[in-house]
Amino acid sequence: MLESASPRRQGGSDQLLGMVPYLLGYHPTEALVAIIKKPDRPLPRVVSLPLSEPTTMLLNHLTLQIPEKASGIVLIGYGPATHRAKIAAVSEVLQLLAPVVGRFLYTDGILTCLTPACTCSAAEGVAVDPRSTRLAAELAMTGRVALPSRQDLHTLIAADPIAQAATEAALGSLDATGTPGPADLASLIAPAGAGERLTADQVARLCLALHDQDNLVTAWHHTRGRRRHHELWLDVTRRAPEQHAGAPAALAAWSAWCRGQDALAQAALDRARAVTPDDGFTRIVGYLVDAHLPAHRLRWPLTPHLDAPSSGSHS
Repeated sequence: MLESASPRRQGGSDQLLGMVPYLLGYHPTEALVAIIKKPDRPLPRVVSLPLSEPTTMLLNHLTLQIPEKASGIVLIGYGPATHRAKIAAVSEVLQLLAPVVGRFLYTDGILTCLTPACTCSAAEGVAVDPRSTRLAAELAMTGRVALPSRQDLHTLIAADPIAQAATEAALGSLDATGTPGPADLASLIAPAGAGERLTADQVARLCLALHDQDNLVTAWHHTRGRRRHHELWLDVTRRAPEQHAGAPAALAAWSAWCRGQDALAQAALDRARAVTPDDGFTRIVGYLVDAHLPAHRLRWPLTPHLDAPSSGSHS
């Protein structure tokens, strides 16, 4: 997709701008965004850092994010024109690691190409509304969401006190029939696959089921970034009482990572770590997310003992 929206093609730069919020999960402001393409990933990685950070700090963060064999990088600065020199300086250093195929500044609705002697449509500045681009519409149709700000990501996984109380009441009324098994887990997840929202009783049973390691691994193996399962774990994370929220939050983080939504994965992982900082499953999901291991490169089935899964190579 980076190639299809190449800044060297007519209209390519505005398409990139429309793509960024849907890959990040929010509309960036006062940020330096790096779009990093790697041949073995269908979508580019998008990394966002505060544009106010010193140049050395930005480079320290970004150089760790660029994988081997990256085929291209596009930098977009969201902020005032005073940051032009900083964007250029970052670009010159990153060029030593991978081709920087475009560098831009987006401020007050105007996208300006900062590549010297460039003749693209944005060389003199062009008005762009990221929400109205073709790529934005295509990504929205796949179920991706672009929230107004990074802070709004946390609303997707923040506790819903009213829903938590309903789940707590359902937990109190459950029969003491033991922990649901894998077959029970499959039946609990099934309604979400059909697009149905779980009842409070189903959420309560799912919370109990996820305390069992075999059930948790089964749920993990069923979660590969499918839209409805992604929505399921976000919903359960919001509705689970705090003592039960760790596993669904970690599953939400894993699902977001599978979908390439790095910022949402980190937000969900923060919630999981706050609830169960020493949990093995939370640690392994954190390892995968923090190490930026591409989900599609992992060898399945993963270990049933929640040890660190193997990958052909680190990204």
